Amino acid sequence: MNIASKWIAASALVTAIAAAHVPGALAADKEQVIKDRAALMKQQGADMGAVKGYIDGKGDLAKATASASDLIDTMKKLPDLFPPGTEGPNPEGKYTTKPEIWSDWKGFLATRDTAAEKATTLLAALKGGDMNAITAAFGDMGKSGCGACHGKFREEIKK
Repeated sequence: MNIASKWIAASALVTAIAAAHVPGALAADKEQVIKDRAALMKQQGADMGAVKGYIDGKGDLAKATASASDLIDTMKKLPDLFPPGTEGPNPEGKYTTKPEIWSDWKGFLATRDTAAEKATTLLAALKGGDMNAITAAFGDMGKSGCGACHGKFREEIKK
Protein backbone atom coordinates (compact mmCIF):
# COMPACT_ATOMS: atom_id res chain seq x y z
CA MET A 1 0.00 0.00 0.00
CA ASN A 2 1.53 3.32 -1.03
CA ILE A 3 1.40 6.54 1.01
CA ALA A 4 -1.54 7.98 -0.94
CA SER A 5 -3.58 4.83 -0.34
CA LYS A 6 -2.74 4.93 3.36
CA TRP A 7 -3.88 8.58 3.59
CA ILE A 8 -7.13 7.75 1.81
CA ALA A 9 -7.74 4.78 4.10
CA ALA A 10 -6.92 6.82 7.21
CA SER A 11 -9.19 9.67 6.06
CA ALA A 12 -12.02 7.23 5.43
CA LEU A 13 -11.57 5.73 8.88
CA VAL A 14 -11.54 9.14 10.58
CA THR A 15 -14.63 10.18 8.63
CA ALA A 16 -16.45 6.97 9.57
CA ILE A 17 -15.59 7.38 13.25
CA ALA A 18 -16.63 11.02 13.23
CA ALA A 19 -19.91 10.20 11.48
CA ALA A 20 -20.67 7.55 14.07
CA HIS A 21 -20.29 10.08 16.86
CA VAL A 22 -21.90 13.13 15.28
CA PRO A 23 -25.58 12.45 16.09
CA GLY A 24 -24.95 12.34 19.84
CA ALA A 25 -22.64 15.31 19.65
CA LEU A 26 -25.16 17.29 17.65
CA ALA A 27 -27.91 16.45 20.14
CA ALA A 28 -25.72 17.57 23.03
CA ASP A 29 -24.71 20.69 21.16
CA LYS A 30 -28.35 21.47 20.33
CA GLU A 31 -29.34 21.04 23.95
CA GLN A 32 -26.53 23.35 25.05
CA VAL A 33 -27.43 25.97 22.43
CA ILE A 34 -31.04 25.94 23.62
CA LYS A 35 -29.88 26.32 27.24
CA ASP A 36 -27.53 29.17 26.29
CA ARG A 37 -30.29 30.85 24.29
CA ALA A 38 -32.70 30.61 27.24
CA ALA A 39 -30.06 32.00 29.60
CA LEU A 40 -29.48 34.99 27.33
CA MET A 41 -33.22 35.64 27.09
CA LYS A 42 -33.49 35.51 30.89
CA GLN A 43 -30.58 37.92 31.12
CA GLN A 44 -32.36 40.28 28.74
CA GLY A 45 -35.52 39.96 30.83
CA ALA A 46 -33.56 40.85 33.95
CA ASP A 47 -32.04 43.82 32.13
CA MET A 48 -35.52 45.04 31.18
CA GLY A 49 -36.59 44.45 34.78
CA ALA A 50 -33.78 46.66 36.06
CA VAL A 51 -34.90 49.49 33.79
CA LYS A 52 -38.52 48.98 34.83
CA GLY A 53 -37.42 49.05 38.47
CA TYR A 54 -35.81 52.43 37.89
CA ILE A 55 -38.91 53.76 36.15
CA ASP A 56 -41.04 52.54 39.06
CA GLY A 57 -38.72 54.23 41.60
CA LYS A 58 -37.47 50.91 42.97
CA GLY A 59 -34.07 50.77 41.27
CA ASP A 60 -31.15 53.05 40.61
CA LEU A 61 -30.10 54.81 37.44
CA ALA A 62 -26.63 53.24 37.33
CA LYS A 63 -28.04 49.71 37.30
CA ALA A 64 -30.68 50.65 34.71
CA THR A 65 -28.03 52.25 32.50
CA ALA A 66 -25.73 49.23 32.78
CA SER A 67 -28.68 46.96 31.97
CA ALA A 68 -29.58 48.94 28.84
CA SER A 69 -25.96 48.73 27.76
CA ASP A 70 -26.07 44.98 28.37
CA LEU A 71 -29.18 44.73 26.17
CA ILE A 72 -27.20 46.24 23.31
CA ASP A 73 -24.37 43.74 23.86
CA THR A 74 -26.65 40.72 24.09
CA MET A 75 -28.47 41.69 20.89
CA LYS A 76 -25.18 41.14 19.06
CA LYS A 77 -25.03 37.55 20.34
CA LEU A 78 -28.50 36.47 19.23
CA PRO A 79 -27.70 35.17 15.73
CA ASP A 80 -25.06 32.83 17.17
CA LEU A 81 -27.69 31.32 19.48
CA PHE A 82 -29.99 30.31 16.63
CA PRO A 83 -27.89 28.08 14.37
CA PRO A 84 -29.87 25.89 11.98
CA GLY A 85 -31.03 22.66 13.59
CA THR A 86 -31.60 24.13 17.06
CA GLU A 87 -35.35 24.48 16.91
CA GLY A 88 -37.30 23.35 19.91
CA PRO A 89 -38.74 24.35 23.25
CA ASN A 90 -36.94 26.28 25.93
CA PRO A 91 -35.83 24.24 28.97
CA GLU A 92 -38.98 25.18 30.92
CA GLY A 93 -41.18 24.01 28.04
CA LYS A 94 -43.18 27.26 27.93
CA TYR A 95 -42.07 28.53 24.53
CA THR A 96 -40.65 27.13 21.35
CA THR A 97 -38.94 28.55 18.32
CA LYS A 98 -40.94 29.07 15.15
CA PRO A 99 -39.50 27.79 11.87
CA GLU A 100 -39.67 31.36 10.53
CA ILE A 101 -36.41 32.08 12.36
CA TRP A 102 -34.58 30.03 9.75
CA SER A 103 -36.93 30.32 6.77
CA ASP A 104 -36.88 34.13 7.13
CA TRP A 105 -33.35 34.59 8.46
CA LYS A 106 -33.04 38.08 6.96
CA GLY A 107 -36.29 39.05 8.66
CA PHE A 108 -35.05 37.59 11.93
CA LEU A 109 -31.84 39.62 11.69
CA ALA A 110 -33.79 42.77 10.75
CA THR A 111 -36.02 42.31 13.80
CA ARG A 112 -32.94 41.84 15.97
CA ASP A 113 -31.42 45.00 14.43
CA THR A 114 -34.58 46.94 15.28
CA ALA A 115 -34.44 45.66 18.85
CA ALA A 116 -30.79 46.71 19.08
CA GLU A 117 -31.72 50.20 17.86
CA LYS A 118 -34.49 50.37 20.47
CA ALA A 119 -31.99 49.33 23.15
CA THR A 120 -29.61 52.06 21.97
CA THR A 121 -32.44 54.62 22.19
CA LEU A 122 -33.27 53.36 25.68
CA LEU A 123 -29.66 53.75 26.78
CA ALA A 124 -29.54 57.28 25.38
CA ALA A 125 -32.75 58.16 27.20
CA LEU A 126 -31.36 56.82 30.47
CA LYS A 127 -28.19 58.83 29.99
CA GLY A 128 -30.30 61.90 29.23
CA GLY A 129 -32.22 61.55 32.48
CA ASP A 130 -35.66 62.60 31.19
CA MET A 131 -38.11 60.17 32.82
CA ASN A 132 -40.74 60.70 30.09
CA ALA A 133 -38.17 59.83 27.41
CA ILE A 134 -36.98 56.82 29.43
CA THR A 135 -40.53 55.55 29.89
CA ALA A 136 -41.33 55.99 26.20
CA ALA A 137 -38.11 54.29 25.10
CA PHE A 138 -38.74 51.43 27.52
CA GLY A 139 -42.25 50.92 26.16
CA ASP A 140 -40.97 51.03 22.58
CA MET A 141 -38.24 48.52 23.40
CA GLY A 142 -40.83 46.17 24.89
CA LYS A 143 -43.28 46.52 22.01
CA SER A 144 -41.14 47.06 18.91
CA GLY A 145 -38.00 45.33 20.13
CA CYS A 146 -38.59 42.28 22.33
CA GLY A 147 -42.29 42.01 21.52
CA ALA A 148 -41.84 42.20 17.75
CA CYS A 149 -39.32 39.38 17.78
CA HIS A 150 -41.27 37.20 20.17
CA GLY A 151 -44.49 37.80 18.26
CA LYS A 152 -43.05 36.61 14.98
CA PHE A 153 -40.41 34.07 15.98
CA ARG A 154 -41.51 32.55 19.31
CA GLU A 155 -44.54 30.46 20.11
CA GLU A 156 -46.13 29.71 23.45
CA ILE A 157 -46.60 26.01 24.06
CA LYS A 158 -50.22 25.35 24.94
CA LYS A 159 -50.73 22.51 27.37
